[in-house]
Amino acid sequence: MVHSEARTYKWQVSGMDAFLGVDVGTQSVKGTAVNAIGELLFEASTEYPLYIPQPGWTEQSPQEMKQAAFETIRKVVRALDSMQPRYKVRAVCFTGQMHTMILLDESNEAIGVALLWNDGRAAREAVEGAKMLEERLGERFLLDVICNDFLANWTGAHLFYVKRRWEDWKAGSSEYEAQRWGPVWERARRFLTPRDYIVLSLCGEVAMDYCGGSETSLMDIPSKRWAVEAFEVLGIDKLTPPQLLEPGSVVGKVTKKASEETGLEEGTLVIAGAGDCLAGALAGGVLDVGQMLFTLGTSGVAVAPIGTKPLVDPQLRTQVHYSTVPNVLVNMGCVNGAGIGLRMYRDVLADVYRTAANKLGVDPYELLTRRASQVPPGSNGVMFSPYLTGDRLVKAPEGKGCWYGISAYLLEPESNGDACLVRAILEGVCFAVRDAIEIIKGLLPKEGELKEIRMVGGGARSSFWVQLAADIFGQSVCTTTARDASYGMALLAAVGAGAMSLREAASTIKVVERFEPRQPIARFYDALYRRVYQGHYDKSQRQIDEAMNEVMRSEEYREALAFWKSSEMTG
Repeated sequence: MVHSEARTYKWQVSGMDAFLGVDVGTQSVKGTAVNAIGELLFEASTEYPLYIPQPGWTEQSPQEMKQAAFETIRKVVRALDSMQPRYKVRAVCFTGQMHTMILLDESNEAIGVALLWNDGRAAREAVEGAKMLEERLGERFLLDVICNDFLANWTGAHLFYVKRRWEDWKAGSSEYEAQRWGPVWERARRFLTPRDYIVLSLCGEVAMDYCGGSETSLMDIPSKRWAVEAFEVLGIDKLTPPQLLEPGSVVGKVTKKASEETGLEEGTLVIAGAGDCLAGALAGGVLDVGQMLFTLGTSGVAVAPIGTKPLVDPQLRTQVHYSTVPNVLVNMGCVNGAGIGLRMYRDVLADVYRTAANKLGVDPYELLTRRASQVPPGSNGVMFSPYLTGDRLVKAPEGKGCWYGISAYLLEPESNGDACLVRAILEGVCFAVRDAIEIIKGLLPKEGELKEIRMVGGGARSSFWVQLAADIFGQSVCTTTARDASYGMALLAAVGAGAMSLREAASTIKVVERFEPRQPIARFYDALYRRVYQGHYDKSQRQIDEAMNEVMRSEEYREALAFWKSSEMTG
């Protein structure tokens, strides 16, 4: 069980040096190059397949992942090479989807498919594994050592799932998953996440950053080491975990073979990165206690630095991770199904919006959010539960999404029924993220009171959605000059190469606009959250209907509706 302290490097910076950040995402790989002062030089991306063989399962091919990553790197290198003057990549750093499991054989070749961060097939194994750990290692083991739950979509539960299928296979089971995973586990010797796998492909080193280690449910967070005892209890100790490195430290250098495949020069520095949410925090300039990053993309994530000591939710609804700042931890709450809810509406129910968007040459999401603005807060009593791919906050790895409050009134033209459904999705996502924010705020000491929320991701491009977040959170929300996680890793590549400090990297991010909560609407949303949305997953439909009816007849709603109507007339 290996861990390592940071290996630093001091580069003699040239004006033509470029630093490359690569995000191995769920549906594409994006690369971003910056110069030595953090200015954007070029961006490129390459899509690759996502496989959903059945509800709750998500898979990808590590080989297709690698091909997409290398193609993205080639695109960036070619573009930099053609610039006048010519730029040369001096260091590269990786981020990507968190928790996703990739197995390696004795030769460090990827075997089997990657089980993704939103794959919930290990729900049963997660419950069983948590029970085994608590019975054998103490009932507070998850709280005090792992500082996280043993979650169904995290690396540890996926490894335990594969090991269980191997046991079924050895016992003669003919079930598909046993036949599929049995031979794979037989050959498995190591495990990595996607960003680590691309690092391995570039420099030949089997390594993982501390952020990655804390994403597995297999790391002793306070001691910054692998929890060897957990591997033993779960029976997965045949695997040798990767060495652990500080984000921003040097993992290795690009090999001759990788140079030929990517266009990067042999010897280019490969820098340890961080998970996409932590990379996003750096890209958003969020490093200090009192700040929070709200990332709204496929998932909705709230990330807040908490200092050097773990602050753990007693119910383990949020997660504790190491950040890009050495020894500094964050508390993170994740809503698996955020932007994916709007995508579901676009692809399944919104043909007319797609057609109109094509004719007008605009993004369908722009038309959808514009349509959502045409109905009042509360969506005429319609509420959306956004747990389309399960959820961690409500402990529902196999959870589903739904609309509540749909009535025949939506057939009436004045109801703008389709707009009610769309606005309810946007509101439901923000309410779910507020669950995370409330939990994290409850953990912070008084002196660490939450002062600022910065919003990034695709949702931050919609001023309507940002204002909605401010109204529902009851707190100001800022947009910034921040780009995405790949930009954060480009900055970290520069830090790792000695071109700038971490603080200098974060200081390049500026606030663009601050959205303040509109008090009449914020008061109504607070009532709607506390009386209806909060805890709704465990309520009956009858309870939700009664609570919704009460709120929609309340004084808070009348005041919000009047404010909204006056805003529409003046806006």
